[in-house]
Amino acid sequence: MAKQPNRPSRPAPRAADAAGATSRRSSLLWLWVALGVVVVLLAGFAILSAGDDEELTVGTTVPAGDGATDGTGDGATETTGGGQIAEAWPVEITGTALVQLPRDGDDPALGTTAPGLSGFGFDGTPVAVDPSEGPVMLVFLAHWCPHCNREIPELNALRDGGGLPADLQVVGIATGTDPNAENFPPSEWIPRMDWTWPVIADSPDYLAASAFGLSGFPFTVILDTDGTVLDRWSGEIGRDGIAERVAAALG
Repeated sequence: MAKQPNRPSRPAPRAADAAGATSRRSSLLWLWVALGVVVVLLAGFAILSAGDDEELTVGTTVPAGDGATDGTGDGATETTGGGQIAEAWPVEITGTALVQLPRDGDDPALGTTAPGLSGFGFDGTPVAVDPSEGPVMLVFLAHWCPHCNREIPELNALRDGGGLPADLQVVGIATGTDPNAENFPPSEWIPRMDWTWPVIADSPDYLAASAFGLSGFPFTVILDTDGTVLDRWSGEIGRDGIAERVAAALG
């Protein structure tokens, strides 16, 4: 009987083919992992975005109310009756910002038009700076500043002693707020210092201070009735110094 020829055995898979298959499986695995990571990141971003939107809405909401005046008689403030306390509020700046006050030499901002400024008090009371109602003295204050803490009593002495013009509108701007510094929160520090004029709580990014060219604390700006910058200075100068600068600026 003729001997049947042996059937050729099936060739074993080559090492390269096996490696290729493994590589393809690994690639697919990493693709699914990457897709899963993307889905997780997108979900997290959506959650964070929703949280940011909610926080922004709270920060920019004007407390509801009837809009009754607060009775100061200077026309600078209007009370909404909301009573929400915040250490920083949004501010609105219109016009061109002033250059920063230089350390030495002439002030290039003198004679230029100051930007418009409006914002809120700590309790959500709208405060608008309106030079048309009388000349304005803006005083930028920081609760942690020792010079500010010494200068406020000097301003109070001028107020109580009739050392300021009757038509001068004094408006404080609480800025540079730092929760980790002394005398925080400024919403409690300001009344404790017997400051009785209107106060604007600057925005978290200190937009008001930047718009008026703040270079140090305390920082003072005097505006004429048409919004022209009459004088700016930085630092404490005492009651006599303040009275002299105000008198010289207003003629």
